[in-house]
Amino acid sequence: MIQKSDFAIPALKSTSSAKRVLGGLCVLTLGLFHGGSVQAATHKPDSSEIVETAQDIYHHVIFENEDIRLMRVIIPPHGKTRWHRQSLDYVNTPIVGTTIHKDSLSEPSKDGTMKAGEVRYLPYSQKSDVDQVINTSDTVNSQVAFEIKRKGIGHFGPADRANSQAFRMILDKPVVRGWHVHLEPGQSTGDYTQSGPGVRVFLTGGRLMTREKGAVAFSEQHLNQADAQVLAKGTFEVINGGMEFLDYNEYELR
Repeated sequence: MIQKSDFAIPALKSTSSAKRVLGGLCVLTLGLFHGGSVQAATHKPDSSEIVETAQDIYHHVIFENEDIRLMRVIIPPHGKTRWHRQSLDYVNTPIVGTTIHKDSLSEPSKDGTMKAGEVRYLPYSQKSDVDQVINTSDTVNSQVAFEIKRKGIGHFGPADRANSQAFRMILDKPVVRGWHVHLEPGQSTGDYTQSGPGVRVFLTGGRLMTREKGAVAFSEQHLNQADAQVLAKGTFEVINGGMEFLDYNEYELR
């Protein structure tokens, strides 16, 4: 049986270096692109052309429970998603960024660039949308994304990492918070408490050692760039057990 706190999925290997990915880290709250131009209105789909996001051919569900729907998004060069409905709050971490064209039923069409390592939060539970995305580049577009299925706030806790200097906040929203973690070889986060379910997305690969408070032994995992884990609540310590630096983003529902 798959355990939530120990769930990893195979990575799509990136041709980008880890440092390039980490250099682009920032938070983009409502926009999809940096720069880009607005194009004329495009074909609008009829109802038979619209699917739910999880049913799109390039949005692959890899874990789901009552709180989180975790997806690996892989859009091949010049690939086009189907028109898909977005109605749940959405958190996305691009792993390999590319140029993108987006058509939407609620906004003008746009061309732009999705940058690797960014955190994108879109509050679709407040205003839903139907959109279609085209990878306009010659390389694969790779993302790890999750939808927050439990609507509203206050289900879990404050989502606080203030007691650990290893966590740098990169996302602060009413329903979810996110942090970036950089660990040098042998470095520990120290003990920290997670009060709600969460997701961990790896921006670099390496050896991860984790231990729940009260346990003697660490569990050890060998992970690749773009691997993802669904996390259960509890008090934990994480150590980089590898020979190279380790970087990941960690998100917690509030």
